[in-house]
Amino acid sequence: MRTIKFILILVAFAAAPALAQESYLYFSWDYTQPLTNKSWISGGTARGAKAGVRKFIGQERRFSAGVDFNWNYLQEYKPTETVQTSTGAFTTDYFNNIASIALVASGQYYFPLGNKEHFFPYAGLGMGANRNRYSQSYNIYQDSETKYGFLVRPEAGILVRLGGRRRWGAMAAVHYDYSTNKNATYDYNSYSAVGFQLGVMIWQW
Repeated sequence: MRTIKFILILVAFAAAPALAQESYLYFSWDYTQPLTNKSWISGGTARGAKAGVRKFIGQERRFSAGVDFNWNYLQEYKPTETVQTSTGAFTTDYFNNIASIALVASGQYYFPLGNKEHFFPYAGLGMGANRNRYSQSYNIYQDSETKYGFLVRPEAGILVRLGGRRRWGAMAAVHYDYSTNKNATYDYNSYSAVGFQLGVMIWQW
């Protein structure tokens, strides 16, 4: 939690100078569905969020660049079974968990529609770092490992300005995350997921 707060503070500081120019700040809910090692966690999660700041480049507002931060928490219940550990074995039901955070630098290309003031479909790419905390929880005990990896995130979405010159807007996007995050204990050679986000924005122009 301290790491998340620290990164959000960094994003806020990055947003301050950017919002003095042609840019936007966003915050969104993020649904994530894991694609790797689905025997460990197969279900998606709605416990996630994304935030970031992006600055437009050029008069036509066709390009932007910025910083994005996201957080997701995945959890799956496993019925009673015998679990082997380094010190022996025990029989219990348990939860598999992944707490994932990422910080990326991103770029977007826009395809403005109509009068180029209200609807902005876009395609983008982000690259940065990913931190996953893998854990198993049973009774009052928990085993966990934290791993880091390089993250690549292509995405596509749309920005909507809510009328006239108003500062508020909405956004929707889909994204694919691939990370080199490895964990031999829980059989992850990499980590990948697809996600859908829906959120609000503050425009500055």
